[in-house]
Amino acid sequence: MNRGFVLFIFSLFRFLFASIVCQAQQPYVITGKVLDKATRATLPFVNMTAAGHPATGATADIDGNFRISSATRISALNFTYVGYKDLTLPIKDTGHLIRINVLLQEASYQLSEVKILPGVNPALRIIRATIEHSDSNNPEKKHSFTYISYNKMYATADMKQKADTLNSMDSANTARKKQTAKKDTSKKKEVSLTDFFNKQYLFLVESVSERRYLYPGHSYERVIAERTSGLKNSPFALLATQLQSFSFYANLINILGDDYLNPISAAGLKRYNYILQDTLYQGKDTVFIISFSPDKKKNFNGMKGVLYINTNGFAIQNVIAEPVMEDNLVSIHIQQKYEQIKGGSWFPVQLNTDWIYNNISLGDSTVQTTNKAVNPDDEHNKIKIVTRSYIKDITLDTALRKRQFGRVEVDIAQNASQQPDSLWDKYRNDTLSAKEKKTYHVIDSLGKAAHLDRKLSWWEALSTGKLRIGAIDWDLNRVLTYNGYEHFRAGLGGHTNDKISRIVSLGGYGAYGFGDKAFKYGGDAGFLFNRYSNLKLDLSYINDVIEAGGVSFYNDNDQNMLSTEQYRKYFITNMNKIVEERASLSFDALRYFRFNLFTDQQVQQATNSYLFGTNEGSGTVFTNQFYFTEAGINIRFAYDEKFLKSPMGMISLGTKYPVVWLNITQGISASGLNGFLKGEYNYTRYDFKLSKVFRVPQAGYSQFQALAGYVQGNVPYTLLYDARATYTQNIGYSVAVDNTFETMRINEFLSSRYINMFYMHNFESYLFHIGKFKPHPAVVMHAGWGWLDNPDSQYNTSFRTMNLGYYESGLEMNNLLKLSFLYLGV
Repeated sequence: MNRGFVLFIFSLFRFLFASIVCQAQQPYVITGKVLDKATRATLPFVNMTAAGHPATGATADIDGNFRISSATRISALNFTYVGYKDLTLPIKDTGHLIRINVLLQEASYQLSEVKILPGVNPALRIIRATIEHSDSNNPEKKHSFTYISYNKMYATADMKQKADTLNSMDSANTARKKQTAKKDTSKKKEVSLTDFFNKQYLFLVESVSERRYLYPGHSYERVIAERTSGLKNSPFALLATQLQSFSFYANLINILGDDYLNPISAAGLKRYNYILQDTLYQGKDTVFIISFSPDKKKNFNGMKGVLYINTNGFAIQNVIAEPVMEDNLVSIHIQQKYEQIKGGSWFPVQLNTDWIYNNISLGDSTVQTTNKAVNPDDEHNKIKIVTRSYIKDITLDTALRKRQFGRVEVDIAQNASQQPDSLWDKYRNDTLSAKEKKTYHVIDSLGKAAHLDRKLSWWEALSTGKLRIGAIDWDLNRVLTYNGYEHFRAGLGGHTNDKISRIVSLGGYGAYGFGDKAFKYGGDAGFLFNRYSNLKLDLSYINDVIEAGGVSFYNDNDQNMLSTEQYRKYFITNMNKIVEERASLSFDALRYFRFNLFTDQQVQQATNSYLFGTNEGSGTVFTNQFYFTEAGINIRFAYDEKFLKSPMGMISLGTKYPVVWLNITQGISASGLNGFLKGEYNYTRYDFKLSKVFRVPQAGYSQFQALAGYVQGNVPYTLLYDARATYTQNIGYSVAVDNTFETMRINEFLSSRYINMFYMHNFESYLFHIGKFKPHPAVVMHAGWGWLDNPDSQYNTSFRTMNLGYYESGLEMNNLLKLSFLYLGV
């Protein structure tokens, strides 16, 4: 018989036999979801094994879903989960494919209450090995990668059943409403919050984003699709991917803007307690389940939770963590899931963040707020914000180049809110649920009726200090201000917005000072030629007052609403009247630079008895009115500064490097130019500033600022440098203002050359705290040097020079008294 034919028959027989055997041995498959018995919330990473067969097991995913298969029938499943009671669930033989829902009951103990017993802690060996392998497992320390993520964020509440009222007040309200309804059945039925949250969410945001990354630290994420209930265009699409760290390997884990010490770090090893809770077997690999919690003897920003460590590379497989907060006003839970992808590398595939507002209590028809946490261990009847990110299409070691990355780190595509259903169907992790569909239907209708897009534009304007009414953005910072010269100053100002033109902006203002009893006014026109490079031409005119001896810097972001440096204006008493015509051209270039070219003509007049004297011939000429013509450049340099490009514009994400400012101003004498230019002084002025704020892990933060200036030429007081002081002699105290001398008298020192350095370290509450009393001690050290050329030209004013140096240091106690969002100290 032909040998080939025999082999063919044998192969066919083997194939048929294998098929029959496979059919006969069709595996038993059990799928389902694991839920909290009380809240019905999904439980991620629950462990399960087949009874009597510990090698047959599985772990639920980040959404509580699981799938376990076996060649033989499974009679029961054993479920174990840290913080919950063990459960053995019998399985009825209903066929080869079974789907069940599993309810686990929370145990009475908490992770933070577990005590370390004497002896060798086996968890420490595993944690040390994980730390040693952290660089090789950290996805952001690999050469490069790209991925696409589908992100979802929504607001909801896990409401108790109507019979489970929130409190006595809610019960009384319910009874009273029933009586009222009996008396007047014609009244409209009140909305039930329980019914509302059972049927829909408060709001829903979806987005799809593409991210590319090149080591070290080059990242770009672009939102290609976004949808927000009630809004056509929304900045919220960026939130889902910005609320927690991308991976759990950095020394500090950022959660909602705050940094927490990572238990998988050398520093964390000394500050956390670790307990080996369980051991799982997945094929050839072993998974150790280790709980962690802060050492109560250590004072630091810590977390508690559970780590799943896979012995294949000693990599993190799953994470459940939450920050430890004493006030518990907000409870935050994060979950991360990692999988091995091409090449065996571990990569995050699912990221969850939930935060629950414990100071907002919901009844069936009541909402109560308080400044204290209410039952922080019970998540029922509280507003909860949920974010989910599903990462897919992961590619490692791509051919990315540095030139593919710019200063924009995150942005939204212009057509992101107009993507077709086919794109959403491609990237959604699942089809929209009935609850999600209803949310879009109801909230979209409400958003249209309530003009939410219009109100959002108002909010965007407010966030920049403006109030949008129609085509005008009114400047809120001009309504009422205070300084040492004008005292209270009332005014009104505004600019046209993009409802009139996205290129041209016209504005003006008027103000009245109650201290000097004088009106001020001004106007300007701006022409924005390129939004990306911020190429803009500005023309302005002002008739106002200006600080004599002051200095300002272009695009100085330190002067913000949260910086105490803004309070320095309260102590400015020496001002000149000024009439100025100015033209400037500003733009961004050379990646990290911002430039502002300008020219101006000014007339300044002293408002006190000050006179400037110059020698002319055999005598001295005195004047208190000064004409300046200037041309110059302002430069701001922030190396590696990243930006978020949103509908609200370009928002700086900051930089870990110092920010530098430089002004170069040339004064031009107009003699011989037939009056076309008014300047009377030739001078060159250089101004320099360097600023840096940096955190010291588990020790607070430091801020440093250096200022320097030099004027070359004989000029009046207003172009010199008045030292930055806040000590008021007549009232005998000073106010702690960032980057000022707190023991120096106002207008005490004058310089034509100077150097100032300001350093402060705030220990926050790391040194000590007593319960909720958390003072923030800070050490301050300030130093300054100054020299004055041509002092004989300054008349009718008293001053000293800092040629011998000026030094001060001390201790501040901040956060002694908390009033809502205001923190006071001494």
